Amino acid sequence: MWGTALGLVGLLSACASAEQGTAVAVGPTVGSSLPGSADPSVGGGPGEPPGVDVAAELSEMLPCEILSDEEITALGFDPETATFDDVGLSYDCVYRLAHEASPLMAIHLNWRRSVDQLNLTNYTVEEIDVGPLRALRIINKTLSEHCQISVDLSEQAHVSIYVHYAGTVEQACALAEDTAAAVEPVLPRSLS
Repeated sequence: MWGTALGLVGLLSACASAEQGTAVAVGPTVGSSLPGSADPSVGGGPGEPPGVDVAAELSEMLPCEILSDEEITALGFDPETATFDDVGLSYDCVYRLAHEASPLMAIHLNWRRSVDQLNLTNYTVEEIDVGPLRALRIINKTLSEHCQISVDLSEQAHVSIYVHYAGTVEQACALAEDTAAAVEPVLPRSLS
């Protein structure tokens, strides 16, 4: 059962599914999502100082190393359950509770799309702040109790925290928001 749930989270967090209930990136399919594949000539957003490439910095990060084991434990998840996924467009780390299949939490890095390039049809979306950063709270009240916090880093990059199967959407959002707050201080950003 865990393999099926993990497969579902991988599919949901890949941001490439056209199924209802999954926030998907719009635009052409990218060839690779491996670190270092970001185009170094692509700069950050307008107003960013020359030489600051948030997307390139994000592409060098590993999602299972964003938070320490202590931080993952403090959020209520088991660091020993960390599962790295870099298949297709997915580049994330999935965690679950110790000895339980749910809820599932994923930290997804995307240095090829901004939050404004997500297809949010059929979702409830609210603009929020995560620390000083703009973010979107994306909710789908399906059986998976999906809540996603997507943090805007530049015109080419964002980080999403997904929580599924938390019992209620409200519980999923609380876990996703707590995780986003823990991740925010280590995210790359412009110097401005």
